[in-house]
Amino acid sequence: MSFLPQPEKRTVTFRELVFLLLPVAGILIALGLHLALPTSYPPGYEPSTYQWTLLALLGIYVVLLAFACFLPRLRVRMLHLSGLLFVLFLLLETLDILTLKTGILKLPFMPSPDKTLSTFTTRTAELAESFAASMQLLLTGLAIGAATGFLSGLAMGWSRICSYWLSPVLKIIGPMPAAAWVPIAVAIMPSSRAAGLFLIALAMWFPFTLMLSSAIRDTDRRLVETARVLGASETHILFHVALPAALPAIFTGMFMGLSNSFSALIVSEMLGVKAGLGWYITWAQGWGEYGRVFSTVGVFIVIFFVLITLLFKVRDHVMKWQKGLVRW
Repeated sequence: MSFLPQPEKRTVTFRELVFLLLPVAGILIALGLHLALPTSYPPGYEPSTYQWTLLALLGIYVVLLAFACFLPRLRVRMLHLSGLLFVLFLLLETLDILTLKTGILKLPFMPSPDKTLSTFTTRTAELAESFAASMQLLLTGLAIGAATGFLSGLAMGWSRICSYWLSPVLKIIGPMPAAAWVPIAVAIMPSSRAAGLFLIALAMWFPFTLMLSSAIRDTDRRLVETARVLGASETHILFHVALPAALPAIFTGMFMGLSNSFSALIVSEMLGVKAGLGWYITWAQGWGEYGRVFSTVGVFIVIFFVLITLLFKVRDHVMKWQKGLVRW
């Protein structure tokens, strides 16, 4: 966009400052409407979490804005997000008006932003325990699925014999959604945790194996034959020619597996576990605590965004030589 600063500019221009102040305007508009409009909730309810959250976000943004005036790279990033943040705060206040201020959207099914944010200040021990349990289950399942997917992908892509025996398994088992495996996982696994690990690992295993095996089979034959002419062993060719060429497919498979694993995580935590974000959502929904349901979904969104961002950062670092990568 034309208003983005050039890297050589050290100080902010007036036009850039106007765009950088858009989120500040959005926060002030949201805060002003929230304080000015009367509350439609029953007497005795005094919302405070939402307004203090807005003030905290305003303070954080002002500090970042002060640094951005002299740091071009930070300024470029904040300019890119300024319009999105402005609209986000307006949408947040629109929800506040429709719920807390006018009651058009009724409780308990549609909680106000204040109700949703206030859930982070109460029963934090249960939420923290559920977060830790979910992360442990998710990361363990992902590690198992990635390890098995790596081995099976290598074997299927390089060996015709392995491909002959494993391809039917991949085609029959892989496409089935995690929810379809719940009865079988419960029956064959010794515990609900083991069943959850099986579902998450399977969600990672299928796309990882599929992408890696296809990429290895599609390795440029000229590179393989050249390596053989130079005296390279089959193992050396696999790990130093075929595998580096398959790196884009590896990260694509990990991205697809990570996406599938989140649905598998929620399903697995409804199998009788005593802690986890999926269990927490079920528990909150049973008690009509929809504010906790919405806040937990928000936690899921943040976790997924962070993991995907880290995955793409690692990919960009490992594959800095390749142009035209999908950006995140």
